[in-house]
Amino acid sequence: MARLRLRSDLALPIVCVGLYIVAAAQVRSPRGSALTIAVAAVASPVLAVVDAVGNAWQSFLAGRADLAKTLEELERLRHETAQLHHTNQLLAAELLATRQGSRLLAAFPQFSEGTVLARVVARDAAVTHSMRLDRGRADGVRVDAPVLAERGVLGRVDRVWEHGSRVQLLTHPAAAAAAKPIGLDVEGLVQGGDRPTMTGLPPYTTVTPDTPVVTTGSEGIYPPGLLLGSTLEARTHGLFTVVPMQLAAHPSDVVVVLLLQPAGGSTP
Repeated sequence: MARLRLRSDLALPIVCVGLYIVAAAQVRSPRGSALTIAVAAVASPVLAVVDAVGNAWQSFLAGRADLAKTLEELERLRHETAQLHHTNQLLAAELLATRQGSRLLAAFPQFSEGTVLARVVARDAAVTHSMRLDRGRADGVRVDAPVLAERGVLGRVDRVWEHGSRVQLLTHPAAAAAAKPIGLDVEGLVQGGDRPTMTGLPPYTTVTPDTPVVTTGSEGIYPPGLLLGSTLEARTHGLFTVVPMQLAAHPSDVVVVLLLQPAGGSTP
């Protein structure tokens, strides 16, 4: 195996060059030694990357804080919007009730004394054929008080509490009102139910469709002349003429009703 031998005449120059390089590495300049400068040159890109990462991290943390504040503000605005929407709905309902109440009073000026305006708080026109009002005994409401909507008779009060009452609608199977078709000198009885009809008319009485039907007051509950509805096509049933009816007032359209004093002076 060959061996690398250092020639004796070259040993001294090599040692001198090595000493020179070491000495040059220790030479100082205003920026430091050559070794320090070399190390700094190597480390500079690394430090720049570290600074960039640090700055990016700080920006991320600041952005996350801003995002949290933005989301919090957005949630607050959503809550305020929901509150404003609810308030707007209440104001719209109040305005509708006020307008309907004003029209009711204007539609029945003959009942200006002793009447009570009440707001509908619940209704069940399909099953119990009734509705609940926010006025009761404390407001002067009595059993059998006629209940009017803008378009006509809704029914009568059949139950009263201190601060509330219940209305039996004309669609109730037990509801009834003495009535007559306008233009005819005959009286019948409007019976409630899902399909209200007027019965008790003399046989073969001619009643044309779309004839208005009004109360006569002979049953002792409703004042005469109040609109109940209009007739459909009449038919003869046994000894009497039976007239199906379309009621004038629809509970689903009613927000405010007008309660009259009971005709028979009913007690609470």
